[in-house]
This record gives sequence, C-alpha cells and structure tokens, in this order.
Amino acid sequence: MLQEEADTVLFSGDLTTTSLDSEFREAADAFSPLYEKWGDNLIVIPGNHDRYTPKSVKAKLYEKYFPRAFAGSGDRVFSKTLRDDVCVIGFDSSKPFMLRSNGDFTLKLKEELDAEFEKSKQLHKHIILMGHFPYSYPSDVPSKFHHKLLGEESLAELISRHNPIAYLHGHKHVRWCLRDAVTPETLCINAGPSGMSSSNPDKHAGWMIFDVTESGSIDQLIKVHLSKDGEPIRETVDLN
Repeated sequence: MLQEEADTVLFSGDLTTTSLDSEFREAADAFSPLYEKWGDNLIVIPGNHDRYTPKSVKAKLYEKYFPRAFAGSGDRVFSKTLRDDVCVIGFDSSKPFMLRSNGDFTLKLKEELDAEFEKSKQLHKHIILMGHFPYSYPSDVPSKFHHKLLGEESLAELISRHNPIAYLHGHKHVRWCLRDAVTPETLCINAGPSGMSSSNPDKHAGWMIFDVTESGSIDQLIKVHLSKDGEPIRETVDLN
C-alpha cells in the first residue's frame, strides 16, 4: 500500500477481529507508516469488529489507539474536503451486539447525516459517502439478518435523495462495485479485505483505486490484490 500514490486513503473499518487491546495495538503499529505518508489524508472509520464488545467500547480502545481516526471525538458523522469540488461524508453505525454482527442506522443517525449532506451540498459539487455496512449486495452475496445493517432501507432512501457519487463501505470481505436500482446515481464500492488470504482475488488482501473527474463521475476504478509474493496485481473494472 505504501507504494501507491494517492491524494486520499479511505479505510472503511474492521481494524481488529474481536476488539482486543492487543489487536488494536498491532493495527496501530501497522498503520503508523500510512499516517506518516498520508497524515490527515488517511481517513479511518470503525467497523463492527472495532466495536465488538461493550467492554472495548467502554474502555474506548478504538479512540485510544486511533485518536486521529474518525469517531475518536465521539461524533457519529463527519465531513472532510478532499478538493475544492469534492468532499467525503462519513458515519459510524457500529455498536456491540455480542453474538451478532449488525450495525444500527438509527433515526437520530439518519437525521445527523441528513443535516451533514445539506451543509456539505452548499460547499461542494460532489460528495462521496463512507460507512462500514453495505445496503446493497451482488446477487451471489446474500444479506443475512445477523450480519446486516439494521435500517439499511432507511440509508438507501437517504442516499436516493442526496445522490452521492459513491458509497464506500466494507463489512463483507469481498471486493465489488454495483449500482442499486433504488440509488442508480451512486456507485457502491466495497474495497474488500485488506489483510485476508484467499484463492479468490476478490477475497484476498487488497484495495480499490479510483479517480473522480471534474464532472463528478468515477473514473479508472481498479481492483488490487496482493500476489503470494506481496506484489500488487491490478484489474481494471468495466463501469459501462
């Protein structure tokens, strides 16, 4: 990843597996060179595995080890300018469910996100939305109740009104991009796992790269996964 040249790096959650102190410490060490290279242009949000237990949330382990990451201040919604005409809005819908892996898109969170969109639309022509949980899935990837975002229909409705150019997320450990019928103006991008091993390139460690044109379209979307030797292998995604 350090070999890449990018204006901004966005990480959509799951720094840890079960929110253990040792896992957060290891993740912080791994991200240290990324922060050295990208500074505040490295934007990290928490995933459900980073809020896995009430004990870890009470101890604020995510905030302790990632004080520069989003939600470190306790806010659930944030926005950041990426360039004069583009900003990213992020939100945190993760909470501990113990035996389940759900997120919770509550009415209060929706209202906060709605207000952030209205404010950001006054300043920027194009908006990218960033969350951890998908609201739309490929036909071959089932949505299971114990693993889904509670209130995903409400998130889809909000996106259909504000039309961000992209929704970046993670949660399901497989890379994909799609347009949902409810939100056709928004490209849903799942960057996939950053640290897993699999014979399937879309489930192996990697990331996504894309550009935003002046007109606000996503250009040159590239899937990247690592070879057995750790070398990046690139595949251009056909967006037509």
